[in-house]
Amino acid sequence: MQNGILSTYKILADSDTITQGYRVVEKMENNPNFPDPPPALAETKKVLPELQSAVSDAKGRDVEAVALKNKLKVEVIALLTVLADYVTVTCKGDRLKLLSSGFPISGANSTQIDQEIGQLEVFLGPPGEATTTVKRLRAARAYMHQYTTEPPTSQTVWHSEGSKFPYYTFSGLTSMAKYWFRVVAITGGGETKTSPVVTRVIQ
Repeated sequence: MQNGILSTYKILADSDTITQGYRVVEKMENNPNFPDPPPALAETKKVLPELQSAVSDAKGRDVEAVALKNKLKVEVIALLTVLADYVTVTCKGDRLKLLSSGFPISGANSTQIDQEIGQLEVFLGPPGEATTTVKRLRAARAYMHQYTTEPPTSQTVWHSEGSKFPYYTFSGLTSMAKYWFRVVAITGGGETKTSPVVTRVIQ
């Protein structure tokens, strides 16, 4: 497999997105491998504290706070994508240079997932609870269990919960509301497989 940046940074949980962003900023600033970074690097450094504060404020599930958090997360992911494109062009496949960027990197040593997630089961429990479960994949090292409250598009920011298990129970969901669920399996090398999306109305 050719060395390159994996897109897993786009599907992380809120806290992990912040951690990934700070890691990229720390690694790329004053890095001789990236002598002329785009303005997105400085902008990422500026927006990350705002996202960190917004994530904390959104824990109370206030609608406006959640909307601001989601907006800032989309902005950070877009900025990271600009930086990933710059790193890709600059490094030209050089693995050591790619690793120095702070982004998750693919390569010959990574373990590919050689299976597909054929089916996602979503079981409704007591009011406000739903459990997502998929068949365990041999090479998967972690699973991101995700949901959104709006019909998903390519711009959707999913609420994510990481687990080493292929099942997870969400709680605190809104009764009688419609949710869209999916599961993303991740290998130790960072490759991903995404389940089909399943819709449920929460009890």
